[in-house]
This record gives sequence, C-alpha cells and structure tokens, in this order.
Amino acid sequence: MKQQFIAALIGAAIAFPVAAQAEGYFVGGNVGRSEQKLDAPGFSLKDNGTGFKLNGGYQFTANYGVEVAYVNFGKAEINNGGGYIKSEPQTVFVAATGTLPLNNEFSLFGKVGIAQNHVKVTARAPGFNSSESENRTTAVFGIGAAYQLNKNVSFVAEYENFGKIAKDEPVSLKADMLSVGVRYSF
Repeated sequence: MKQQFIAALIGAAIAFPVAAQAEGYFVGGNVGRSEQKLDAPGFSLKDNGTGFKLNGGYQFTANYGVEVAYVNFGKAEINNGGGYIKSEPQTVFVAATGTLPLNNEFSLFGKVGIAQNHVKVTARAPGFNSSESENRTTAVFGIGAAYQLNKNVSFVAEYENFGKIAKDEPVSLKADMLSVGVRYSF
C-alpha cells in the first residue's frame, strides 16, 4: 500500500508545478460495464454490472491535470440453492492525469491516484443472515482515449482498475470499470 500511495504522490507532484501555464476546469459523467471479482477459499464470484462515474477536474496544461471522481459499481450478486451474496461497492478518488494529444481532436490519457472505497456485502443462507460494510484505501490506475467535439465538449472511453477494494483475509473483492462518457470543459 505504501508503494501505491508514493506512486500517487509522485504523479501529483509532476502535475502541480505546471499549474501556472494553463487553465481548464472540466466536469463529466461516464457509464459502463463494471466487473467485481470476489475470491474466498473454495469460492469465487465474478459478476458484471452497470456502473457510473461523476467526475471533475482541472487540466493544468495540454499534458497534465488532476481528476476527482465518484464511482458507483452497481451490484454484483449470486443466488445459489437458497444462498445469496450481494456486494455494492462505491469509491471516491483523486488522480494525477497525463494526456498525449495525437492531433487537434484525438488524445490518449492515463491516470494514477488514490481511492477511498466503501463496500457493503450482504450474505444470506438458510439459518444465516449477515450484512457488513468495509472501507479501504487503494491505488487507482486508468487509461483512455478522448475525442474533442468542440472547444467545450469531449467524448471519452476509458478503463479504470481499483485493485482490491475490500480485503479481509482470506477474502478479497477486486473491481474495475470500462466506460464511455462526456466531459464539458469551461
């Protein structure tokens, strides 16, 4: 965890010295396919759902920026012979971003940051009922591409990996999301 936190700090330190060169606030929203993978001894659950992200940030230059976002991964659930397990994760993160413009319209970007995750897990079986919540800090990594429609509107497609958003040895829950969205710059 310390290495992930240090990587996020280094990314932010690279972005902040160029703050005086340019300005550009943005807000946006994404929707896409989230994936959750629960691993436990003798048991594994992998489920896809619909997730969404609301984000905002500041583009210091054409190449460096920062993003803050809220992500809701939706629900992952399995019903099995009277048993039921459901997870409902969400996260808030801050990330340093790097952008590589390919031409006036297209660009590639990457991000590295730190996420605060909250997961609620509900399990039911005959004679058993449990509901627990866990908070965990992890690194977030992402890559994507953007198409700038005009000065203010861009369309984005991106993949974000949040790692193990919940971990209580020997059980862990991993999450990632592949999404498309719109950003408005002002």
